[in-house]
Amino acid sequence: MDNLSAVAARLVEAACFARDGDCETAQAHIARALALIHGRPSAIPASVGRRGRQIARGGLASWQARRLTAHMDTHLGERIRIEDLAALLSLSVGHFCRAFKCTFGVSAHDYLTRRRIEVAQGLMLTTCDPLGAIALNCGMSDQSHFSRWFRRIVGETPHQWRRTRRGALEDQATPRKPAFS
Repeated sequence: MDNLSAVAARLVEAACFARDGDCETAQAHIARALALIHGRPSAIPASVGRRGRQIARGGLASWQARRLTAHMDTHLGERIRIEDLAALLSLSVGHFCRAFKCTFGVSAHDYLTRRRIEVAQGLMLTTCDPLGAIALNCGMSDQSHFSRWFRRIVGETPHQWRRTRRGALEDQATPRKPAFS
Protein backbone atom coordinates (compact mmCIF):
# COMPACT_ATOMS: atom_id res chain seq x y z
CA MET A 1 0.00 0.00 0.00
CA ASP A 2 2.85 2.35 0.86
CA ASN A 3 4.40 1.67 -2.56
CA LEU A 4 1.11 2.53 -4.30
CA SER A 5 0.80 5.87 -2.52
CA ALA A 6 4.39 6.75 -3.50
CA VAL A 7 3.61 5.89 -7.13
CA ALA A 8 0.43 7.95 -7.04
CA ALA A 9 2.29 10.90 -5.53
CA ARG A 10 4.94 10.74 -8.27
CA LEU A 11 2.30 10.63 -11.00
CA VAL A 12 0.42 13.60 -9.53
CA GLU A 13 3.68 15.56 -9.32
CA ALA A 14 4.45 14.59 -12.92
CA ALA A 15 1.05 15.90 -14.01
CA CYS A 16 1.67 19.19 -12.22
CA PHE A 17 5.07 19.64 -13.84
CA ALA A 18 3.65 18.75 -17.27
CA ARG A 19 0.88 21.30 -16.78
CA ASP A 20 3.48 23.95 -15.94
CA GLY A 21 5.44 23.07 -19.08
CA ASP A 22 8.35 21.35 -17.33
CA CYS A 23 8.30 18.17 -19.42
CA GLU A 24 11.77 17.03 -18.42
CA THR A 25 10.93 16.93 -14.72
CA ALA A 26 7.55 15.33 -15.49
CA GLN A 27 9.30 12.53 -17.40
CA ALA A 28 11.69 12.02 -14.51
CA HIS A 29 8.79 11.65 -12.06
CA ILE A 30 7.08 9.17 -14.38
CA ALA A 31 10.33 7.18 -14.57
CA ARG A 32 10.49 7.11 -10.78
CA ALA A 33 6.87 5.94 -10.56
CA LEU A 34 7.55 3.13 -13.06
CA ALA A 35 10.67 2.08 -11.14
CA LEU A 36 8.63 1.92 -7.93
CA ILE A 37 5.92 -0.14 -9.66
CA HIS A 38 8.47 -2.64 -10.95
CA GLY A 39 10.21 -2.76 -7.58
CA ARG A 40 13.53 -1.38 -8.85
CA PRO A 41 14.35 1.64 -6.68
CA SER A 42 17.95 1.53 -7.96
CA ALA A 43 16.61 2.50 -11.43
CA ILE A 44 15.28 5.78 -10.07
CA PRO A 45 17.08 8.78 -11.60
CA ALA A 46 19.07 10.73 -9.01
CA SER A 47 17.60 14.06 -10.11
CA VAL A 48 14.07 13.00 -9.18
CA GLY A 49 14.77 12.79 -5.48
CA ARG A 50 15.24 16.54 -5.37
CA ARG A 51 12.49 19.05 -5.96
CA GLY A 52 12.06 19.68 -9.69
CA ARG A 53 11.31 23.39 -9.49
CA GLN A 54 14.25 25.65 -8.87
CA ILE A 55 13.46 28.30 -6.28
CA ALA A 56 15.58 31.36 -6.81
CA ARG A 57 17.67 31.94 -3.73
CA GLY A 58 17.99 35.52 -2.62
CA GLY A 59 14.82 36.70 -4.33
CA LEU A 60 11.86 38.45 -2.79
CA ALA A 61 9.06 36.49 -1.17
CA SER A 62 5.80 36.49 -3.11
CA TRP A 63 4.12 38.78 -0.58
CA GLN A 64 7.02 41.23 -0.91
CA ALA A 65 6.80 41.21 -4.71
CA ARG A 66 3.02 41.82 -4.55
CA ARG A 67 3.40 44.64 -2.05
CA LEU A 68 6.15 46.20 -4.13
CA THR A 69 4.30 46.08 -7.47
CA ALA A 70 1.12 47.43 -5.85
CA HIS A 71 3.10 50.32 -4.35
CA MET A 72 4.80 51.05 -7.69
CA ASP A 73 1.50 51.00 -9.58
CA THR A 74 -0.16 53.25 -7.00
CA HIS A 75 2.62 55.84 -7.08
CA LEU A 76 3.54 55.55 -10.77
CA GLY A 77 3.04 59.25 -11.46
CA GLU A 78 5.31 60.26 -8.60
CA ARG A 79 9.03 60.05 -8.07
CA ILE A 80 9.87 56.59 -6.74
CA ARG A 81 13.28 56.16 -5.14
CA ILE A 82 15.07 52.87 -4.61
CA GLU A 83 15.65 53.84 -0.98
CA ASP A 84 11.89 54.16 -0.43
CA LEU A 85 11.20 50.79 -2.05
CA ALA A 86 13.85 49.11 0.10
CA ALA A 87 12.43 50.77 3.23
CA LEU A 88 8.94 49.54 2.29
CA LEU A 89 10.24 45.97 2.68
CA SER A 90 12.65 46.77 5.54
CA LEU A 91 15.68 45.78 3.45
CA SER A 92 18.99 47.49 2.85
CA VAL A 93 19.35 49.12 -0.56
CA GLY A 94 22.02 46.67 -1.69
CA HIS A 95 20.06 43.60 -0.62
CA PHE A 96 16.87 45.03 -2.14
CA CYS A 97 18.54 45.63 -5.52
CA ARG A 98 19.94 42.08 -5.64
CA ALA A 99 16.66 40.50 -4.53
CA PHE A 100 14.62 42.61 -6.97
CA LYS A 101 16.78 41.62 -9.92
CA CYS A 102 16.70 37.99 -8.86
CA THR A 103 12.88 38.06 -8.65
CA PHE A 104 11.97 40.18 -11.70
CA GLY A 105 14.99 39.61 -13.93
CA VAL A 106 15.67 43.33 -14.40
CA SER A 107 16.71 46.20 -12.17
CA ALA A 108 14.05 48.14 -10.28
CA HIS A 109 14.67 51.18 -12.49
CA ASP A 110 14.18 49.18 -15.69
CA TYR A 111 11.06 47.51 -14.31
CA LEU A 112 9.58 50.85 -13.27
CA THR A 113 10.40 52.49 -16.61
CA ARG A 114 8.83 49.62 -18.56
CA ARG A 115 5.76 49.72 -16.33
CA ARG A 116 5.40 53.46 -16.93
CA ILE A 117 5.63 52.90 -20.69
CA GLU A 118 2.93 50.19 -20.49
CA VAL A 119 0.58 52.53 -18.63
CA ALA A 120 1.36 55.31 -21.08
CA GLN A 121 0.49 53.00 -23.98
CA GLY A 122 -2.89 52.35 -22.41
CA LEU A 123 -3.51 56.08 -21.93
CA MET A 124 -2.41 56.82 -25.49
CA LEU A 125 -5.05 54.45 -26.83
CA THR A 126 -7.91 55.39 -24.50
CA THR A 127 -7.53 59.17 -24.19
CA CYS A 128 -6.92 62.10 -26.48
CA ASP A 129 -4.52 63.71 -23.99
CA PRO A 130 -1.35 65.23 -25.47
CA LEU A 131 1.82 63.17 -25.12
CA GLY A 132 3.33 65.70 -22.72
CA ALA A 133 0.42 65.29 -20.30
CA ILE A 134 0.60 61.50 -20.56
CA ALA A 135 4.33 61.65 -19.87
CA LEU A 136 3.77 63.67 -16.70
CA ASN A 137 0.90 61.41 -15.56
CA CYS A 138 3.20 58.38 -15.88
CA GLY A 139 6.03 59.89 -13.85
CA MET A 140 8.32 60.98 -16.68
CA SER A 141 9.99 64.36 -16.26
CA ASP A 142 8.93 65.73 -19.67
CA GLN A 143 7.88 64.67 -23.15
CA SER A 144 11.41 64.35 -24.54
CA HIS A 145 12.41 62.08 -21.64
CA PHE A 146 9.28 60.03 -22.30
CA SER A 147 9.92 59.87 -26.06
CA ARG A 148 13.53 58.79 -25.57
CA TRP A 149 12.61 55.91 -23.25
CA PHE A 150 9.55 54.95 -25.29
CA ARG A 151 11.65 54.62 -28.43
CA ARG A 152 14.31 52.53 -26.61
CA ILE A 153 11.72 50.11 -25.24
CA VAL A 154 9.06 49.97 -27.98
CA GLY A 155 11.18 50.72 -31.03
CA GLU A 156 9.22 53.67 -32.40
CA THR A 157 8.28 57.14 -31.21
CA PRO A 158 5.14 57.59 -29.12
CA HIS A 159 3.52 59.66 -31.88
CA GLN A 160 4.13 56.96 -34.51
CA TRP A 161 2.95 54.22 -32.17
CA ARG A 162 -0.23 56.09 -31.25
CA ARG A 163 -1.04 57.01 -34.84
CA THR A 164 -0.74 53.44 -36.15
CA ARG A 165 -2.67 51.88 -33.22
CA ARG A 166 -5.37 54.55 -33.15
CA GLY A 167 -5.90 54.13 -36.90
CA ALA A 168 -6.35 50.40 -36.47
CA LEU A 169 -8.79 50.90 -33.58
CA GLU A 170 -10.84 53.45 -35.50
CA ASP A 171 -11.03 51.09 -38.47
CA GLN A 172 -12.43 48.38 -36.20
CA ALA A 173 -14.92 50.77 -34.56
CA THR A 174 -16.46 52.22 -37.74
CA PRO A 175 -19.38 50.22 -39.06
CA ARG A 176 -18.83 48.85 -42.53
CA LYS A 177 -21.35 49.19 -45.30
CA PRO A 178 -22.60 45.99 -46.81
CA ALA A 179 -20.96 45.11 -50.10
CA PHE A 180 -24.31 44.87 -51.88
CA SER A 181 -26.69 47.76 -51.23
